[in-house]
Amino acid sequence: MSHVDFVLIRGCEATEEVRPTLQKHGITAGPELHEKEKVQQVLLDALGDFPEALICVVFQDTFWEFKHGVFLASDNGLDEAQVSWSLKEDELAGFEAPEGEAARVPLSVDADSLLDLFDREEAASAEEQLLSLPIRFRELPTARQVLAQVAAVLKPKQFQVLVDIAGHYFMATLERKKGVALAPIYPWVEDGEVRKLLRSAVGTPAPETFEPCPKRERARGGSKRDPQRPFTTGSLRARLDSIQDASVMSRAEHGHRTFVETPEAFEQFDAALRAPENAGPGFAPVRSALYQVLFKYWPEKARPLLFSGLEAEEDDAVRGQLYACLSKVEDPAAYHALARGMKVEPPGVLERLSQVIWRQQATVELLVREYLIPAWPEGRALADRLVKVLRDEYVELPHAWVAEAPEDLLKLLGPVLAKA
Repeated sequence: MSHVDFVLIRGCEATEEVRPTLQKHGITAGPELHEKEKVQQVLLDALGDFPEALICVVFQDTFWEFKHGVFLASDNGLDEAQVSWSLKEDELAGFEAPEGEAARVPLSVDADSLLDLFDREEAASAEEQLLSLPIRFRELPTARQVLAQVAAVLKPKQFQVLVDIAGHYFMATLERKKGVALAPIYPWVEDGEVRKLLRSAVGTPAPETFEPCPKRERARGGSKRDPQRPFTTGSLRARLDSIQDASVMSRAEHGHRTFVETPEAFEQFDAALRAPENAGPGFAPVRSALYQVLFKYWPEKARPLLFSGLEAEEDDAVRGQLYACLSKVEDPAAYHALARGMKVEPPGVLERLSQVIWRQQATVELLVREYLIPAWPEGRALADRLVKVLRDEYVELPHAWVAEAPEDLLKLLGPVLAKA
């Protein structure tokens, strides 16, 4: 069986008449994988239809992040060249530095304490005092600020690393307690005309910039990671990863599809939820994740935690998660909690609550009979809000629920009233 090479398209430059043909076959920059031979065939077919066309396609090897090539289709046929990289724009200037994902940046602090600098999509990792950077940063300003904060706690005086920022490569020079300089890396091929097309296809990286370290050391909410206390120590990301990876159920017997609860799992999650180490706005996502896991695996045992959480929790996102869980609980106390939430919660919570309120018919009935109709017309702000939610979520209302509603309210509710 022959080996198939896959590539990513990083850029494409072509004359106007050829572009529709290339787009039809998916030859555009993006995250999709393409068989290299098929890309070549599309270009050859395009040349057959447009013999005088000029097409430049820049591709990236899927196994080697920094390895790029370029196809040039012209009246001379289809040529392929490997892309080199240069620290200078107008001449080939080589360099040596590890790539960000493979590099281990030595720090003077526990590397886990810096993981919260990165977005969850930018998967950095930590091992004691060594930090691995993500494969790619999404935008330049954020990358500058993050790398400057890494430089603030750098162990050696200087460290250089190649980073990909929004599809362009930069040499990042981190200087301890000073900051980070980002120098663009330019794609290079020997032929000057091809080089112009190549750079036109992938765009121009931003010019060199420097970002100083923050004047104040970054406030770190996390403690040093303790493997024995994975839910309450370390960075926010480390705690969330520990919750996600925790063993909740295990096989009762080898080879049988029978699962039993991991001993003391509920107690460990419950303790983490109550722990002062997870209090405050900085660790709200941890509490939200804990409520989710507790309710998913122990819905009956977790029910009191949801109600007590509504009394004590101040974070909007966590309160939204509590309502999402309660919307799956068939119990009068849950119905009343959700209905009351529609009256008292701030906009940030209402948005989440509105998305789940339709799950319980009893809750919707309560909203209509005890909140909407009595609020009309004196409590018009609340009534308008409830009408909007009912119409946006298209919750069908039986006529019996609105038998006592005034005529003008019935007109507003017309689209969601059950058909006679």
